[in-house]
Amino acid sequence: MVAHSQKPRKKNRPVAISRWRINAVLMASLLCIVAVMLRLGNLQLVQSAKLAGMANSEIKRQLTINPRRGTIRDHAGNVLALDVDRESLFAIPPEIDAKNAPRLALMLSSLLGRTAPELLTAMQDPKSAWMPLKRWLDPEIAQQVAKVIENEPGFRMMYEPRRVYPQESFAAQTIGAVNLEGVGISGIEGYYNTDLIGTTGMITAEVDAQSQPIWIAPQQSKPASNGADLQLTLDPLIQHLIEVELKAAIDKHQADGGTIIVLEPKTGAIRGMASYPTYDPNRYYDYNAEMYNLNPAIAKGYEPGSTFKLVTVAAGLQSHSFTPDTTVVDEGVIDRYDFSLKNWDSGGHGPITPAQMLYYSSNVAALQFNELTGKDKFYAMVNAFGYGKATGIDLAGEGEGIVKDPNAESWSPLDLDTNAFGQAILVTPLQQVRMIAAIGNDGQLMRPYVVEKVCHADNCTTTQPQPQGQPISSEVANTIREMIVKSANGYVNPVKPDTLWLVPGYAVGAKTGTSQISDGHGGYGDGTIGSVAGLAPINSPRYAILVKIDYPKDDPFGVNTALPVYRKIVEQLMRYERIAPDPNFVGPDQVPGVAIAAR
Repeated sequence: MVAHSQKPRKKNRPVAISRWRINAVLMASLLCIVAVMLRLGNLQLVQSAKLAGMANSEIKRQLTINPRRGTIRDHAGNVLALDVDRESLFAIPPEIDAKNAPRLALMLSSLLGRTAPELLTAMQDPKSAWMPLKRWLDPEIAQQVAKVIENEPGFRMMYEPRRVYPQESFAAQTIGAVNLEGVGISGIEGYYNTDLIGTTGMITAEVDAQSQPIWIAPQQSKPASNGADLQLTLDPLIQHLIEVELKAAIDKHQADGGTIIVLEPKTGAIRGMASYPTYDPNRYYDYNAEMYNLNPAIAKGYEPGSTFKLVTVAAGLQSHSFTPDTTVVDEGVIDRYDFSLKNWDSGGHGPITPAQMLYYSSNVAALQFNELTGKDKFYAMVNAFGYGKATGIDLAGEGEGIVKDPNAESWSPLDLDTNAFGQAILVTPLQQVRMIAAIGNDGQLMRPYVVEKVCHADNCTTTQPQPQGQPISSEVANTIREMIVKSANGYVNPVKPDTLWLVPGYAVGAKTGTSQISDGHGGYGDGTIGSVAGLAPINSPRYAILVKIDYPKDDPFGVNTALPVYRKIVEQLMRYERIAPDPNFVGPDQVPGVAIAAR
């Protein structure tokens, strides 16, 4: 056999890695570990609070809890203003399908009362992430809208509180209005806004993708505090009565407007306050801003005319400048400082007393009595009655009127004479009714108010009557009351006084006034304001009443425009108070408790 030779096998040699490579790998690994540890340390320690806050911000929200605005009720407890939840429609433009937008705008336009192009513009506004399309939908409209937007992205229906006035224009200018942001802008709503609005609450909670609270997660909450409820001094029957009578008189005399205030002399409580024209606070934005911002009863100044002669008498009697028996000669016309001043008919009445001055409503006699009093004592009385400054009533927007006293640069002695019969001086209706209320309250002036109770939950605060001074003594007040009873009776039957009574069965006091309307250029236009201020009944008066009719077209005199309204109101008030008529105050052919037309 031939022996075969065999090749020698190669031995497997281990792969050799150089030491520097191993060290490099180890060093790189170590650096990576250190970097990771540093990063983890930075995240876990240095930025822990920041990152935790960022994480929480993704899932945690502070959700506002809106309080309920307080309810307003009248003296009898009837609701005049309250919050009601209504659905509002909002659009989220980035989420709305651009192809469907025109169709949806057209379908929604009739339901929302907005044009389709207007809605389409709002729905496609690139700068808005949240656009209100219509707020506070009526429930039946909300149901129809919900069907239209069902399964349509980019729309949200949300409940929002809406201020509602169930009795619409009833006492509207006294109650005021709340704007679309929920802020009171006038009247009681404006004055008591802080009390009514309450305190906003807050929930800090984890939320889901739809921003709804995850109720099983821990939460922190601060409950909302609802606004205070208010009970007013307004008597619903009296308020309704004066609103009806005022509108009827304005319609009858084709007047521009008017105001009636019924005030309780002993307390200052307003039992009725009405002005016309008025508005519906549910739709305040449909009216001129002056309509809902300005309450004529407290803010609109006017020259009071002959009703201001009561102040002239009060100043003279209180300062002892003249007595009830003092006489001046009324010739019908008198010259002062190159001006001719006269009575309404230029007729004179000879020597007359202060009571007769009121009876005949003599301008010439009034200015002479004022000259006996003098400027210092007269204007001291004007100031004591609160003219030229706010009364402090709890209503937003009260005016102060304008009084030119001897300290004013524009004042002249002629002002003393014309102020005596209520011209060249500007007062508010509230100031004027408060003046005669003081005469009915034995000379004590009271702060008028319209809110008698403020209730935060079960904690109620009752308004206390607040005296504001004593312009005249009780004796002077009683003397003036006797004068205005005779004055009022004379209006009914000037030929035979004491035979017919203003309101048969009751002794009531009244003083009428007819004033010219300033033309804004230092003179007077053709129009007049007819007014009457009075007390009923005259002994221990329950009510002070002011009736004011602006610019009547058929008759310029307050005795024919405002006085009939006053008589009707007093008649019903006496019946309402269940005061029995006195047969001593009933004349021939008069029915006790029934005011009849003047003869």
